[in-house]
Amino acid sequence: MKRAPVWFLTAAAMSVAGVSVATDSAAAAGTAQPVAGPGPIAAVQVAETDHILSVFGAGPYRFGASLTRLTAAGLVYPTTVDPGGRAVATTAGDWDGELLLTFEHHRLIVIDTAAGSVRTLAGARVGMTFDEVDRLYCRLGTFVTDESGRQAYVVRVGPMALRFGDHPIRDGVGSITVGPAALV
Repeated sequence: MKRAPVWFLTAAAMSVAGVSVATDSAAAAGTAQPVAGPGPIAAVQVAETDHILSVFGAGPYRFGASLTRLTAAGLVYPTTVDPGGRAVATTAGDWDGELLLTFEHHRLIVIDTAAGSVRTLAGARVGMTFDEVDRLYCRLGTFVTDESGRQAYVVRVGPMALRFGDHPIRDGVGSITVGPAALV
């Protein structure tokens, strides 16, 4: 039996997981269309700028991107690297303050957001209920509870994962974290 190429399997897995496989330019331009979910989703107030977060990154913040290059381009605020090779930076420019970026050895490995103006390709945002996110991802995710009792909804896409964390004050999604499944 002939095996499908790896890129096909990855694209198919992302499609099944409700992650549109859009081109980088479509995602960066915000023209990628969300995957239609089963049933209506409650409206969430959106800022004027609609930024898209995927398992590839967000806008110019692609996984593996260099901290040095992003800083030189004015896309992150200057930060320091700890002795272990980790750094955390806040986005600047068009994405000012919307993302918290974690770098290891100067390479982007994890993206976090608590901004309602950022959405996933499937249309999930901070402020939605976990049931709404579960419907958008066709119930392919897993509900988890961490050691402190906080709930999250995790969708794995190959080696990457999207983690929708709860909000400390109200019900629903309070943050979205994307990165390697082992770290998220």
